[in-house]
Amino acid sequence: MTTPKPRSPLTTVLTIFMVAIAGIACLGLIGLAFFGIFQGIVFIDGFASAALLLVFCLIAWKARLSWDKPVPAALVIVFFAYMGMFLDMRGNPLYNQPLEWLFAPAGAVLQTHESVSQAAGTTAVNYDFRFVDAQGAVVRELSGWVVAPFRFVEYLAVQSLVMWPATWLRRRYGGSQWLPPGAS
Repeated sequence: MTTPKPRSPLTTVLTIFMVAIAGIACLGLIGLAFFGIFQGIVFIDGFASAALLLVFCLIAWKARLSWDKPVPAALVIVFFAYMGMFLDMRGNPLYNQPLEWLFAPAGAVLQTHESVSQAAGTTAVNYDFRFVDAQGAVVRELSGWVVAPFRFVEYLAVQSLVMWPATWLRRRYGGSQWLPPGAS
């Protein structure tokens, strides 16, 4: 049995430096991802809606939630409705359409505008929901105190509806195998 040749101190030091650089690069990428997610949630219509719905579907599927066991399903739906109320205040054109139907004056459309303020190391984002006429004049504003509970109820409805196909797939494919038989 031969013993391995000892590494030189230079090689050891360079290896430590490379591991440190790789670690810092990974942390930088994680920070960049958080920054990108924050920017998407704040400034892109539908980004938070799609992300929340995707995460909800993944958790519901991995946790094997269905309407066959309504209490766990309802708890997860309520949790994600709260998350949607807080993270997706902006909404998207589809989620904002009922607000227009219920609150818009005749001939007005809903516009959302974000107000970002920064002070003492914090960032605050507020959304203004305004109904504007064809000339672009503001004819009515909608309070966030109306939009937030509306968003909560909206997420309850959307995620409850999404749970029905998940329940159907669980029943049809036995819960663990979601692909049709013979598919890879």
